[in-house]
Amino acid sequence: MARFEAATSAIGDVAFKKALFQSPLPVPDGSKSSTSTDMAPSLSLIHKVQLDQDTDTNKQNIRRDHQIQRLKELREIATKLQEDDWQYEPAETLIGLQ
Repeated sequence: MARFEAATSAIGDVAFKKALFQSPLPVPDGSKSSTSTDMAPSLSLIHKVQLDQDTDTNKQNIRRDHQIQRLKELREIATKLQEDDWQYEPAETLIGLQ
């Protein structure tokens, strides 16, 4: 009996040995290949980085869109104030500076 193997057993006509300590067996054909399982951690990392980049890009786009909307609203307010300016006396004359 080897150090890392259990005793040989026979069930019916089939003899087998069970290894006590062994590496995981490669995935059989028809499933993912062993190279794709080796690539899985790096692909997972790539997906995480891609998700972070997409999130940052979307956040920047949203901030830019909000800034553009605020500037449009301020322009509308400024034009409205210029249109109504003729109705009121300047503030300098009201406080006595002119």
